Amino acid sequence: METVTLEIPESQLVEWVQRLSPSVKQSLLRALIPGMDALEQLLQYGNERIRDVAARRGMDWDSLNEQQREKLIDEILHEA
Repeated sequence: METVTLEIPESQLVEWVQRLSPSVKQSLLRALIPGMDALEQLLQYGNERIRDVAARRGMDWDSLNEQQREKLIDEILHEA
């Protein structure tokens, strides 16, 4: 089988990737970024933990605005 090489400008390739479905984009990222699954698991764990910590303090993480979230995280980081 003969190999054909195409020269495609990077900007064109980026445009094509942007047109892909979200699931195909995710598959592409998994192929390009080793450990993507582990990163997603870590993010999921972090999301669950911050919601749990907020709930134990009587707060709903999803209803907090950005400033309130930052304040909560700052309080957690500075606890002894």
